[in-house]
Amino acid sequence: MNFIHYLTAESKVATGLIIAEKLFHTIEFNEPGYQTGKEALDDCWKWLAGENVTGDYLYNYIDSGDYIDITEFANDEENRLKQHAWYAVLDAVSYTIYQAYEKENVKIVPQAMESIDDDTLKTLGENAIESGLFNLESINNIKTYILENDSSGSKLKRPTSLIVKLL
Repeated sequence: MNFIHYLTAESKVATGLIIAEKLFHTIEFNEPGYQTGKEALDDCWKWLAGENVTGDYLYNYIDSGDYIDITEFANDEENRLKQHAWYAVLDAVSYTIYQAYEKENVKIVPQAMESIDDDTLKTLGENAIESGLFNLESINNIKTYILENDSSGSKLKRPTSLIVKLL
């Protein structure tokens, strides 16, 4: 995942979100937290598209006052594969928040965000491969997809479900 250092901030966010979306497919629609995870990913893509979504708004998905957040779902999950999926979503959303705070010039971030940086994406990729749900070819396919779409000069768009499955 060393290629991420050569990407734009937007492409880095998209890389993390694509990996998370691919793993999130292991979470069933009727499982606890599914809706929260889906909304978090949806709102991260909205932020990437330039919609009015702030870092603080996204932060509530990883640390909420009511404990209905991605961190709780990841910590409570007992199934190893689904736990990998939840942590992928957590890392991707956290990285999006990190970039949102950078773009907003926020100087003082919540403590949970202090350790988030490009290495978070490397860890996300490594954990995706470790899960067995992902392989190096998948990472290379995402890299190719991102590089092809990043060079177009327009905003990166959320890939369709079919494209995510193929990556």
